[in-house]
Amino acid sequence: MECTKCKKRLELIEFSYKNEQNKIFYLHCDTCRNKENNLKKKSYEKNQYNEKKETCKVNCKCGKIYIAFRDYHIKRHECTLFHIKNITK
Repeated sequence: MECTKCKKRLELIEFSYKNEQNKIFYLHCDTCRNKENNLKKKSYEKNQYNEKKETCKVNCKCGKIYIAFRDYHIKRHECTLFHIKNITK
């Protein structure tokens, strides 16, 4: 069976049952489902996200400070009533 996370072909012994009555296996192997590794990965990703939030702050002319990861965030802010009212003054 192939693990959907690490894309390796492994034996069925490497997989746990999701539902033992119906004999349904998890799609991720036991090593990929290991909670300890996932917690490290989650904390790393959370730190990366928080760091990105600090570097992507935008100071707008209307007086708002907001976070924009993509152009969509900027366009969404420009369409707000707060932005429109303060820019047209």
